[in-house]
Amino acid sequence: MSTDYIPSRRSDTRAASSSSIRQPLYVQVAHAIADRISSGTYPVGSLLPTEEKLCQVFRVSRHTVRQAYQHLRNQGLISARKGVGTRVEAKAPNVGYSHSTQSISDLLHYAQGAPLKVRKVEEARVDTRIAERIGCRSGRTWLRVSGVREIPGANEPHCLTEIYIDPAYGELVRDLGAVEDALWMRIEQQFGEVIVEVEQIITATKLTKDEAGLLGSEDDSAALRIIRRYYATGRRLVEISANLYPASRFSHLITLRRDGTWPTTP
Repeated sequence: MSTDYIPSRRSDTRAASSSSIRQPLYVQVAHAIADRISSGTYPVGSLLPTEEKLCQVFRVSRHTVRQAYQHLRNQGLISARKGVGTRVEAKAPNVGYSHSTQSISDLLHYAQGAPLKVRKVEEARVDTRIAERIGCRSGRTWLRVSGVREIPGANEPHCLTEIYIDPAYGELVRDLGAVEDALWMRIEQQFGEVIVEVEQIITATKLTKDEAGLLGSEDDSAALRIIRRYYATGRRLVEISANLYPASRFSHLITLRRDGTWPTTP
């Protein structure tokens, strides 16, 4: 971990405690800012100090502060306004979760913000029905990790998650309890792979009775299903995640920019 640290102030106790020291530095900074918002040091409607000022306060890099801001935006605590600054929007996180994806690394930030509580790990040979749903070859055997993602401070689970991992990486799933990072990142770190492409498909669906019960939601209520397929070098499919979100608890932001090839009118 970086030698940067968070000043040990009373309002920063949660961020600096031994139980959270293993968290990424930007998460610790986000927690410290959230504590100050909750205590009224940064009131709702006020502007947060500049990035430069927070770098000095927490003795961290500008990159770390920006990651912390993104974490707080995902929780609905702050918003960024160009030419104005970063405004405090709420004292406590929203139950829902707004996720912005612009790169593969953003998926890691999401995984760290909504840890996976593992309920079951098993070997699974996927049948035609499941293969069509997650987008893989029927009859292939995977290691399936199933559980719920939970956002700290929320009363209900955030989503149901099933992760299918190539059995070649079986060491990853031994003695899993809570996963506070991304399994695809562990594949990269432990096996030297590089995830070069992620396909994402979002579809509308409804919760079954069993799904609604696990999520604490209404039976037959609207939901979003997000399938992500992770490809390593050579476009080898090494992981698939299937995530089911009650519609009221998740929104997804995709930013599109012109690439310089936009046709012009003669």
